Amino acid sequence: MQSNIIDVSLDNFQAVILEGSQSQPVMVTFWAPSHQESMDLLTTLEKLANEFSGQFVLAKINCEQDQAIAMQFGVQALPTTAMFVNGQPADGFAGNQDEAAIRDILSKHLPDEADLLLQQGQALIEQQDFSGALTALKQVLTLKPELAVAQITLAKAHIELGHITEAQALIEKIKLVDQDALYHAVVAQIELAKQAADTPEIRALEAQIAEQPSPELHYNLAVQYSQVNRIEEALALLFPLLSTDMNAQDGKVKQTFMDILATHSSDPAVSSYRRKLYSLLY
Repeated sequence: MQSNIIDVSLDNFQAVILEGSQSQPVMVTFWAPSHQESMDLLTTLEKLANEFSGQFVLAKINCEQDQAIAMQFGVQALPTTAMFVNGQPADGFAGNQDEAAIRDILSKHLPDEADLLLQQGQALIEQQDFSGALTALKQVLTLKPELAVAQITLAKAHIELGHITEAQALIEKIKLVDQDALYHAVVAQIELAKQAADTPEIRALEAQIAEQPSPELHYNLAVQYSQVNRIEEALALLFPLLSTDMNAQDGKVKQTFMDILATHSSDPAVSSYRRKLYSLLY
């Protein structure tokens, strides 16, 4: 039996239905082996549960074995089916229904493609697969550009990858009504990342360049930027040096530029600078 098709008894009905529906919809059907109409409905429900595996739980209550549960829920006839969401009945029907009618009910309560991608992105962040999360969350925003929780979660993924500028741009779009605990946590992460990325060494080099710029100082500052994930700024300093001389500083500039491209492939600036490098080479 599929893990999302569960026989419910007095021992587990609270965990499966009341608690379980807090995290995903639970369709509860009251049936009996001797009742043909409920058996017919059960066949349809099990088919749909298999098709939508992972999106909802089908909880089956055999009323010939557990009459107490049926009484507790006020069931008066078989079959009776109810959809539980967040611990509460949100929909349902009495008697048998054809597959199309049940699909209509499911469509009201099951996550859509964007919701599933959001869940995937959140899970990937938990697994510390931040590049994978970035891909999933960008797809969410293609489907639902104004979904605040996706924007905030994407900003979090960007921070973990060192893309502070991108995270800042996303978080600035969040409306006051959507500024929840996650938003404030991400804002705090951005501020910490900014502080970490502004080291005394960087400030000293920036001051020297402001007074008397030189290719060597630009190179040294680019290295410092790359070490604190300020990738676009690092590449912006290195590329003009390469444009002037592909063998600048005995090849160190080119090697550092290539190393940044290879090790920070998820950074939004990398693909642009990779194309610029190819234009120089070819």
